[in-house]
Amino acid sequence: DEFYGTEDAAEREQILQECAELKKYAGYHLHPEKPVVTEDSMLSARCYYGRATAPEQETVEEAEERAMILEEASMLKKYAEFHLHPEKPVVTTDVNACGRNYFTRASADEFYGTEDAAEREQILQECAELKKYAGYHLHPEKPVVTEDSMLSARCYYGRATAPEQETVEEAEERAMILEEASMLKKYAEFHLHPEKPVVTTDVNACGRNYFTRAS
Repeated sequence: DEFYGTEDAAEREQILQECAELKKYAGYHLHPEKPVVTEDSMLSARCYYGRATAPEQETVEEAEERAMILEEASMLKKYAEFHLHPEKPVVTTDVNACGRNYFTRASADEFYGTEDAAEREQILQECAELKKYAGYHLHPEKPVVTEDSMLSARCYYGRATAPEQETVEEAEERAMILEEASMLKKYAEFHLHPEKPVVTTDVNACGRNYFTRAS
């Protein structure tokens, strides 16, 4: 047999002892359910998993529910990605599977191309502007809103070149004068053209000839 010197034998013995210790501690980790064996009756210990600072342990039911929730969240993420990126190709393991394009189906809404969408957007903007300016003309009494505090303006009706405005009393007097002038014109025509027939809406009205009267 191979002969070991004193130093080699001592080193070999130390290596064998360390291997025995490693095997012993490996057994602790491999079988943590085994009871702890000790020769000191005064020794005590605490459970690693039941200590005060240990993370909360979940039951089998909680673990199963947690796994189910995570699985559902994963499915929700998957389907959310379908809606977020509809342009991605559909991946399937069924060679007989087929489908149709959602956007080009017969019952699909009318699809706008890039140019049509841009033109539509421009039309909507112009309509919004027209509505805005129509509001200015429909409600001129509304105050002008601006973000520039240095802006100023003049009143359209009070400008130097504006036509003279008449008061309510002047407007009423003017209407009365025009009405009287119209009546004067009407009666002047009666004297200017006496040969014209008299027009009346009363079927019972009658009269006599001024020139052929008895007196």
